[in-house]
Amino acid sequence: MAQADPVQRSHSVPAPYTGRQDIDLDVVREIMSHFTFSDYEEAQELILFALQEINERFGWVSPEAAEIVAERLGTTINRVYGLLTFYADFRTEPRANHFMLLCHGMSCYVMGSQRLVQTLEERYGIGDGETSADGELSVQVVNGCLGVCDRSPVVKLDDEYHGQLTSESLNEVIQRAIAARRGGRSNGESHD
Repeated sequence: MAQADPVQRSHSVPAPYTGRQDIDLDVVREIMSHFTFSDYEEAQELILFALQEINERFGWVSPEAAEIVAERLGTTINRVYGLLTFYADFRTEPRANHFMLLCHGMSCYVMGSQRLVQTLEERYGIGDGETSADGELSVQVVNGCLGVCDRSPVVKLDDEYHGQLTSESLNEVIQRAIAARRGGRSNGESHD
């Protein structure tokens, strides 16, 4: 079975979210240089791994990065785009300065996550998979579970979990994160 170089595979754990990033194509080429294969079938198996590495590193996969993947693995750009658009974890546009996962699993739903979804739509004009017009917030609604049901309803904003949220406290969490980034403080700080 095809594999990425063990040195490259050690970087598969996502780094903390650090905000909107442009894609450095030289870094993409470096990532791709670690993928080795002996035939076409092995190269096809590596497409998802390569896209995951790029997506985890930058938070999204640009058309130019997708072209580098296709070229390096000897496949068509249509095949790469097909995978990028099929799997929900991949983004083909840059995320905002802040990225939120909003849990909509059973416990969060029962405890009011739908009100949080409505708050995002009404106050920020964004829904699932969208980015606010000002580029400050991207949201993904998770229909599974974020695994902190005791704090329902919960969101993960950047790399911090915030639970037992109301519409008002959700807005406070978002505004605090935006203010912290603009004020130069680390957006990993939490005051909850």
